Amino acid sequence: MNKSGFIKNCRLCESNDLKKIINFGKTAIGNNLSHNRKLSLKSSTYPLELLRCEKCKHFQLSFEVAPSKLYATNYTYLSGIAPSFVKHFKEYSNWIIKKCKIKKNDLVLDIGSNDGTCLKPFKEKKINVLGIDPAKLPAQIANKNGIKTINNFFNKKNANKIKKTYGEIDFITSHNVLAHIGNIKDVFKNIYYLLKKDGYFCFEVGYFLKVLKNNYFDTIYHEHLDYHHARPITQYLSKLGFSIIHISENKIQGGSIRILCKKDGKNKILKQPKRFLLNEKKSVINNKLFLKNWQKKIFDNIKRLRKIILDDLKNNKKIIGYGAPTKAALLLKLAKLEHGSINYTIEDNSLKINKYIPETDVQIKPFKNIYSNKPNVMIVFAWNFASDIIKKLKKNKIKQLKIIVPLPKVKIINL
Repeated sequence: MNKSGFIKNCRLCESNDLKKIINFGKTAIGNNLSHNRKLSLKSSTYPLELLRCEKCKHFQLSFEVAPSKLYATNYTYLSGIAPSFVKHFKEYSNWIIKKCKIKKNDLVLDIGSNDGTCLKPFKEKKINVLGIDPAKLPAQIANKNGIKTINNFFNKKNANKIKKTYGEIDFITSHNVLAHIGNIKDVFKNIYYLLKKDGYFCFEVGYFLKVLKNNYFDTIYHEHLDYHHARPITQYLSKLGFSIIHISENKIQGGSIRILCKKDGKNKILKQPKRFLLNEKKSVINNKLFLKNWQKKIFDNIKRLRKIILDDLKNNKKIIGYGAPTKAALLLKLAKLEHGSINYTIEDNSLKINKYIPETDVQIKPFKNIYSNKPNVMIVFAWNFASDIIKKLKKNKIKQLKIIVPLPKVKIINL
């Protein structure tokens, strides 16, 4: 899909029985950062509404923004910025190599490979690696660092090119990407097509059960078309011909689910994933009353955050942010803090410096700015990396600072 438009059917089972869960109204594309304040404040906005398929229980957005507007030119997210992410990928590579018996000179393909952070530990173990990603800047960084990366979308045409050039793939992986892809069913079919017989496919995506339980509502944004839990996606993959080998949770990105599949044509779900699916079935993800009350819980937390910030502003406190993640735009809009409330936000990703968070006047500055323009209060927009950020602040001897971690529930930490 190269145009923006409403999604009328379930993206997995194609049912048209879709029910609204929450509507945030029209919001800006969170990663479309502008160098110009006036342009930022006039950012284009699009509907942001979450639906659930009543047939297979899959969660998804009601509106898709054209991928060319989301990723191809101004996408600045980098996987390698957060130390916890780098560590996670090292541990992941060790687990995969052992679990899937990946050998030296096998070929690993990463879909949505970004700056190559996931592939790096595989390459260090003499395993052949290949990435594919439509975002220009991260792909350039990966290639510069010796991680062969195709700067393009993963579609049938490019899958054919990969197969012709490299042959069938031993192992395919993807991280925090399969919620972003417009033609998700085609992507799964292309993965199956590219894998050799008995090859493995493993992916990680944000776990929507954790979003619900922990109130991580700001992970709902235009780049995330799907909000995955295990049942709908494993049903689809097993029908495609995969056997489901393993399902687990981890804490990365505020809570993710990892699903390991094997292309064996047996369509089996092994004992461990069956237990996981049974436990999930008993969770709040199937609790209609919980889903009904979730919106109130979100806005109660937002009201508390806004009150704390307004009180600090009344007391002439200088307030800044830390991080300029995609989700910051939604948080600022819901809390009505887009204009005149936040002095600036610090960011470790150099690609974002001196730009503005969309639909706001919040400019992004490098870490060193904290010394010349000292704040009293800091909101950690990148709350999923709060522990990394607090460690960095302490290491740099930043003191007398009130830190607000907005999610999952507003928390105040005084340095």
